[in-house]
Amino acid sequence: MITLTPITTPEKLEEYYRFRYQIYSESRLKGFVDDADGMDKDAYDERAWHFGWYVDGQLAGCIRFIEADGSEAPLPMFTYLPEGPARTAVQDYLAGRKAKGQRTIEASRFCLAPEHRGLRNARDLVLAMVMTMQPLGFEHGLFDCNNTHAKIYRILGFDVLPNAVDFEVSGLSVPSTTMTYDYAKLIARNEELLKRMGFTQGRGMSRAA
Repeated sequence: MITLTPITTPEKLEEYYRFRYQIYSESRLKGFVDDADGMDKDAYDERAWHFGWYVDGQLAGCIRFIEADGSEAPLPMFTYLPEGPARTAVQDYLAGRKAKGQRTIEASRFCLAPEHRGLRNARDLVLAMVMTMQPLGFEHGLFDCNNTHAKIYRILGFDVLPNAVDFEVSGLSVPSTTMTYDYAKLIARNEELLKRMGFTQGRGMSRAA
């Protein structure tokens, strides 16, 4: 069972930023981190929700969430989305949610320690992400993924954002795709799995006591 814990204290945040740096600097995403002090931190972190998965008191995985705030570049993905169909698709998606009064987040900096990597942990961490943010008022979100991973997300009930497919990101050798999620749809699709993960039934499913 994976439980996401809020990371808020200065000490825990520094540990978390260093963990992110280590994971990214040793991966194909190393071009996204360049801090000489060994911490992966950018301007978006100041308004992000940060969560960690801890195993025996040690960070085993982490993720951050950033709300679309209505600015010209409201989410981290706008720092690399190319001009064209993909960028327009994301802008239209955000505008559509805003018109319906629905808050939207981007999930990013998804990291797992090497010893905890595997389809099961990745799946459970992603579902825990959705369940963690719903009580905070977020039932819709989006994120980018390597094209080779898109199928896994679709099996779980995530949707490919039309026209935001197969776009090139500088520094990456494999094209990317933007995925979106709807909380209610994911609940219906993964009901039995979520129960096994310890979430109770209901419109706002919550972690069992």
